[in-house]
Amino acid sequence: MLREKTGIGPGLMFCLVFSSVFGFGVMNAPLVAVKYGGSNGYWGVILALALAVPVIAATVYVGNKFPNKSVIEYLPAVFGKVVGKTLGFVFLVFVLVISAFATRLIGELFSEYFLPRTPLWAILLLVGLTAVFVAHKGVEGISRVAAFIFPVAVFFIFLSVIISFQGFAFDRVQPLFLIDGLKLPYGALQMFYCFFPMATVLAVYPYLTEKNKGFKIVFTATLLAVVPIFVMVFSAVGIYGYKGVLRYGWPTLQMTTKANLPYLLQTFGIFFAVAWYSQIALATSGLYYAAAQGFSELFGALNYKWVLFIVFPLIMVLTLAVPGVIEFREIFRYIRIAGFGIIFTLPLVVWLITLITKTGETRHAS
Repeated sequence: MLREKTGIGPGLMFCLVFSSVFGFGVMNAPLVAVKYGGSNGYWGVILALALAVPVIAATVYVGNKFPNKSVIEYLPAVFGKVVGKTLGFVFLVFVLVISAFATRLIGELFSEYFLPRTPLWAILLLVGLTAVFVAHKGVEGISRVAAFIFPVAVFFIFLSVIISFQGFAFDRVQPLFLIDGLKLPYGALQMFYCFFPMATVLAVYPYLTEKNKGFKIVFTATLLAVVPIFVMVFSAVGIYGYKGVLRYGWPTLQMTTKANLPYLLQTFGIFFAVAWYSQIALATSGLYYAAAQGFSELFGALNYKWVLFIVFPLIMVLTLAVPGVIEFREIFRYIRIAGFGIIFTLPLVVWLITLITKTGETRHAS
């Protein structure tokens, strides 16, 4: 078992989960929620959270059954060697894809708003190298950085949420409980992408030192991350209206850049952007680590630090393969559907089989 000899406490796991879910989910949330969920697509965020709860419960249950194994290691024990390793490989390919998406997301936003004269490939390379550097420090290093940044990031995130209500009109979010066919369920399916960083939790859960607190930690951190995401979506609809949200490529950043604090700051957007970048960078590093550690466990060769140098070029190829932001968004629509099938279905199927067959290690997880 080629893994770190370390552990992370409940506080570190909490900060890592919060950073991953918020950073990965918030920037695209208003556009995705409204585009696929309709005029009250903000409810899609709540429904997606409801779908994530059983995933968290299943992840924790199976993780406690196999306290010393990651998802890649216990899949063969549950499904058999051939099927388990095949599922593990598919899972890791998906992690590579969403790692590339997270990297491209940062690059596209910074290219459009902050570094328009810098070539996109240069921004992506810098972002990728930063993620590799942090991931190289291991799960303890990533989570400690998340904990160090957490207080300041949360302050600016929730201050941004409050400030974003400038220009809000309640009439634009009505009717609150309109049910328009299957739009809300489909919107919830699309919004489930916010919880794709559960892939990182599946990879790092063995390192949690107090597994008896696993569900409370992961769920509370996820809930705290979803609150500003929901409010941002609700606020965007209330400010721009249903059709107005669709006019912007990055409605979340648009709301924060228009927010002015008289006598203090001309615009607050830059502070939110920095806070968001700190969170998405940690989410990306966590995914890079999950991919490298997973391939190390799958093939039983090389330490994850060496595998990182193999994984990184693959992620860069995937990141640069999409020519433009329009194609990038269109492809991600299908990735969101496929990702739902993987992140939602896999933990629940593993949980069900484990429950029926009573598979698991006999040693009690602390």
